[in-house]
Amino acid sequence: MNPLQKHVDRLFAGYPATGRIRELKEEILGNLEAKAADYMAGGMEYEQAVQAATASLTRIDGLIDESPQIYVNRYRLDLLQKTLFFTLILWILTIPLRMIERTPLSFLFLVLVLLLGILYLVLNSVWRGRALEVTAPRNLHVARRRSRMVWLLWGLFILVTLLAITALRFGSNIWFGHQVKIGGPYQFAVLGIQYAKPFLTILIPLAFQASTTLISKHEAGEFE
Repeated sequence: MNPLQKHVDRLFAGYPATGRIRELKEEILGNLEAKAADYMAGGMEYEQAVQAATASLTRIDGLIDESPQIYVNRYRLDLLQKTLFFTLILWILTIPLRMIERTPLSFLFLVLVLLLGILYLVLNSVWRGRALEVTAPRNLHVARRRSRMVWLLWGLFILVTLLAITALRFGSNIWFGHQVKIGGPYQFAVLGIQYAKPFLTILIPLAFQASTTLISKHEAGEFE
């Protein structure tokens, strides 16, 4: 493969293959090829010209528009659909909890699934035929930073919650040096559920991450 093409591919490795990105890649590749040709016309060998051309462009962050126009209605519908899918998976995972302990989690997730499903059907019906008419800018940099922050906060929440559960369940045993005992499979399952419940909140960071990745997917001009 053309070494300049490899260099451009590496520069764009973290970006989605949207029409805007493809056009920018072609433009940058053309500029680098022209620059390498100029270097060779000045007496450089091919390898030296390629190295000089690639060294002139090592980052593209400032060249990419971080606030593209997106189709808002289509973006919202897709985000709602993904959130509904995540919630459905979590509801299925909570169904076995009812066989071990009395908990409203499964019922609450079922209600959330129904509400999200009804909302999706209503909005899809209302926006049908108008999904590509409404556009608005979305800042990719801010969205990525927000998503990372939410994942970080969620990780801290999980850590603190697991430590709190451990302290409440085994704190006295650990403090007084007593042996920790779990009396049978049923108690082990109950304890496992206590540790697993906090992870159900993963719906929140997943939704934020989806809201970021969908920005590029629904950029204005990407649909016919």
